[in-house]
Formats: sequence, structure tokens, C-alpha cells
Amino acid sequence: MKKLTALVIALMTVLTLMIPMFASADYTQLPSTMWVNCADGKRLNVREEASTNSKLLYRIDCGTRVEIIYTVDSAKGWAYVRPQGHAQGGFVMTKFLVDRQPSKYEITERSDNFRNVTPYYVTAKALNGKTDNSVGLRVSPNKTAKMVRRLNAGDRLQVVAVGKTWSKVIDLATGRTGYMANDYMIRI
Repeated sequence: MKKLTALVIALMTVLTLMIPMFASADYTQLPSTMWVNCADGKRLNVREEASTNSKLLYRIDCGTRVEIIYTVDSAKGWAYVRPQGHAQGGFVMTKFLVDRQPSKYEITERSDNFRNVTPYYVTAKALNGKTDNSVGLRVSPNKTAKMVRRLNAGDRLQVVAVGKTWSKVIDLATGRTGYMANDYMIRI
């Protein structure tokens, strides 16, 4: 009887030690809360399974907070999440999750969010009391996008299209088109 008890205990110990090894093969750990930050201001697809071919359950906006339930370690990287404001969870691609809430300037606006306007003139606004290198003129409407050039306070621009947070402008000094945050310009 002692041999059988010892064998059962040894088998249970081995199996208990193997559980983390099996779990790590399929799942990885992310912070318990993350935020959505999609490319080009698109909405993030929430799917029934961890596959782009899986049924689409719903979409969530950039900047939405999500609770990470678990992550699946695969070539694409998927997480099962429960988004803020949704009772039903689903799978999302982890490459669109960030560990801090993105600022409004880090969320790229979609090109179809911009509306053409009758062109008008603005000047670059000085930041924090500085008079030079006030703000970047960007190739796309996102503060992490490549910079066309650094604008000085007072540099003149022509606004040709307006979005929620950014405007499409023409730099009058160079003739180049780019994007500038609305908060960083003054209409003249």
C-alpha cells in the first residue's frame, strides 16, 4: 500500500510540475489592462476565434480600454479581451494593444474623417512659451509619424482639410503638404 501511495504522490508531483510548461507553450502573459491603438484610426475587429478568418463579433474604437483575460502565443499574437462597455469578450490581435492610454495625438485619424474646407491661413503656435521649434509638420496625422519639418512659431500654413484632431495643411515656406495638430495652430 505504501508503494502505491508513493507512486501516486510521485505521479501527481510530476504532473503538477508539467502544468506550467504546457501552459507556457500556448499562452503568454500581458498586463491585465491595455488600450487599443489601431493604425490609420481604424476600429479594431473583435473576433470569435483567434484568426482573421473567424466570425467578426464587433469593432472597438482606438483608445478603448480592454481587460486582458488571456493571450494566445501564435505567429500573429492574439488575446482574449473584454473591452470596456462590452459584456461579451472576444479575440483581438495583440499588435494593436498598448500598455498605456494613447493621447489624442497618437491615434491616427482616418483619411475619410477629413473634410475639405475653403482654404484659410494659420500660423504655428509656440509651445510652452518657446518661440522656435514649436511643432512638427507630419506626413500623416499622428505624432509618431515621420516629420516633414519642424515649424517655428509664426510659420504660415494654409489649411485645406480639417479632421477631429488634425488638419491637412500646405507649408507656405516649402510648398509641401502635411498634417498638423489643430491645437498647435492659430487662425489668422
